[in-house]
Amino acid sequence: MSKALLPRAILFLTLLLGASFASADVSGNWVFAVDIMGQTGNAQVSMNQKGEAITGHYAGQLGNTDFTGSAKGNDFQFVLTGEAGSVTYKGTLQSDGTIKGTVDLAGMAQGTYTAKKGG
Repeated sequence: MSKALLPRAILFLTLLLGASFASADVSGNWVFAVDIMGQTGNAQVSMNQKGEAITGHYAGQLGNTDFTGSAKGNDFQFVLTGEAGSVTYKGTLQSDGTIKGTVDLAGMAQGTYTAKKGG
């Protein structure tokens, strides 16, 4: 490789690696289809992501509440806190733009969910 091309190659590799470690943005309005031990329901979730910080609002069978969370790469999580304890949603943004994840109801029950933008 010529000396003239070396700085360009380094710049290209730096940009390529930086893009692969960037967080996917889950901002928007989502419809979560939740299944907890055979009990199904939908929730409306709005999320706003800035860097690795997430803020949002949940409206569903667990009530209406604001939340905070975090993201890293394509993965994120947020916690709802209520009278019955903490409910933790973890998810991964898929290549098709949907989300797949898990939900944990204060360690008493676990479930799964899929989400797509809308609502």
